[in-house]
Amino acid sequence: MKILSLDLIAFGPFTDVVLDLSAGREGLHIVYGANEAGKSSALRALRNLLYGIPERSSDAFRHPFPKMRVGGTLRSARGATLSVVRRKGRGGTLRASDDNATVAESELDRFLNGVDAGFFGKMFGIGYEDLIAGGREIV
Repeated sequence: MKILSLDLIAFGPFTDVVLDLSAGREGLHIVYGANEAGKSSALRALRNLLYGIPERSSDAFRHPFPKMRVGGTLRSARGATLSVVRRKGRGGTLRASDDNATVAESELDRFLNGVDAGFFGKMFGIGYEDLIAGGREIV
């Protein structure tokens, strides 16, 4: 799976910000920036897009829970694309890109190829806290 875009519609400090990650054939993305630029928020947004927004989220400081939205477009290894929006809620939170129709989680699961949230966090979405914890484990 390749992430083509991450749409920070209403998430954390972001409103209507799109990260275009479509360049290149394969995808290793290193996001860097100044302190407090939103790097960790963007990583949480990606995790929340793929696996759901937790019931207790710290990313509602600018947008209230009912308004929280993160979207994205994914491309499978076979070339199929999926554009979705994730909203905060208890059910039916994965939506079509227009945020109207519900999309079955199984549609997204086909793109994830069995990668669950824990494995994703350890292998693909390494944040500052993860690096600190890993360093402590090594020591």
